[in-house]
Parts: sequence; C-alpha cells; structure tokens
Amino acid sequence: MMDQSDYKECLPPGWLSPFLEPFWVRRVSGSVSFFPQGVFELLFHSMPLTYSSAFHEPKTVPAGVSLVGQQLSAYEISSMQPQWVLGVRLKPFAYFQPHQLAASEVKNTLESMQYIFAANRELESLLLSLNTWPAQLLEGQFQSALTKLMPWLKRLFYNHDFVLPELLRAKTNTILDARGNIQVADICQQFEISKVTLRNHFVSKIGMSPKELCKVWRMNSFLLNASHYPGDLTSSALLSGYFDQAHLNREFKAVIGQTPKAYLTAQSGYDKHQSSQVVYSRFIGDYDPF
Repeated sequence: MMDQSDYKECLPPGWLSPFLEPFWVRRVSGSVSFFPQGVFELLFHSMPLTYSSAFHEPKTVPAGVSLVGQQLSAYEISSMQPQWVLGVRLKPFAYFQPHQLAASEVKNTLESMQYIFAANRELESLLLSLNTWPAQLLEGQFQSALTKLMPWLKRLFYNHDFVLPELLRAKTNTILDARGNIQVADICQQFEISKVTLRNHFVSKIGMSPKELCKVWRMNSFLLNASHYPGDLTSSALLSGYFDQAHLNREFKAVIGQTPKAYLTAQSGYDKHQSSQVVYSRFIGDYDPF
C-alpha cells in the first residue's frame, strides 16, 4: 500500500485485478495535479469537483460518482472545500461503457455518472461516509469504504454483457512492457496485423490509438526517469526513447502545455514523488496480474 498523509492506495483483490489498478483516496484541498496515464478513473466525491487542463475549459460536476476519461494531457481536479476523493483506476481495456457511452466521448474530460448510479444505496452510504472523514484519515476508514464498494464493483464487472478482450490485453501490455518506447510497426509485426486493423481495434475497444498509448506511457517513463536523474533532462529523455531533448520538448508541450523543465519546477516535491511512485508501480507490475 502506498501511504502518505493525504494520499493512500491499495491493490484490488485477485478477482478484480484483471480490470483494476489500485484503489486510492486523496485529500483534495484547492487543486491537485495528475499526469496522463491512459487509464480511466471512477471518482466518488461528496462535494462538486472541477476538472481543468491547459487545453480544456474548466468543467464542474456535481457530488456523486464521476468518470475521468483517458487523458492525453496533464490535468487538475479542484474543490471549493477540502474533501476526500475515492478513486478506482480502471485498466485501459476494462472500460465498462455505462449506458453505451463511448470511450472516445469521455476522453480528456470529467463526466458525471450520477444519473446512472443515483439510486444505488451502497454508493449513497459510501458518499455519506466520505463526507464525515476528518482531515487526517483514521485507521480502517479506507478499508471500510472499499467494503461498501465491493458488491457494486462485482455487479459492474461480472455481468453477462462484459467480455474481456484477451488479445487487446496482450497488445496493450506489449506497449506497457516497452514503457511506450516501441514502434507501431513492431506491434503489427508481433501480432501479424495491419496498422489499420490495429488502430481500429484500439479505438473501438478503448477509445485511444496505439500511437496515443505509446506517447502517454513514454511520457510516464520520462517522468519516472526524471525523478531518478533530477536536473539531467537529456539523459532522462534518451532513456525514455526520445531522439533528443528537442524531441522531448515538442511532445511534452503538446501533451502538458509547457516545457519539461517548467512543469517539473512547478510541481511540488510531494506531487513529483507521488507521480513517480504511481508510474513505477505500474511499470514493475504492482498493479498486475495482467
């Protein structure tokens, strides 16, 4: 379990691990930043939340259950009043398409799912409990919240309509294992598939092209390397698969909206540590089995 004063996470039970990365809770006071990771996040929050990024207008959703779609840029979540937010991080291929809302429709945004889950007693109880949590989380409160959530998650993922695409899992894991530093042509050769078929498979199943997923996880790899080599952006860039620092700067500005140096300078030490820990946990397989 990753454990800090205002952020905690724990791994799901085995029967959920093919679908989820970790559960997490975070104290949102003002705004908190997130690095794009190519995944979906279900958020449970007892007060409204506002989503914003360098490329998108701020959007506020009401208290309840919300879905963060796959992000191709860094973003912030903010709250007018301090609150605890409980997150469930879904693997890219585990998106459950509530009421047939396509993955592409929720990319780079935050959407309220309250209209789908409003009448659920378990979730109502969970949201009420989140509203009572103190600034310093007490022992057992996180696990108590997850206990309330488990029956709902079991119904959500173990229904007759959900089919786990094993081949897509293998393709996404090929990108993950390479930390994004892989050519689409090499993926096509490995799976004996054309570029068009591969792209269509990704877009139709997870709402993101293989090239986009490579870019996201390559940038995550850079973030991790930058934490190991502070001040040496060129070495971090080369280790992550960029041709040179100029190549990194172009992609970084297109994804983050500023240069790597400006972004890393603006991040607090806490945010840098948490981001690198989350990336590292995924790359070394803490969030597995695949």
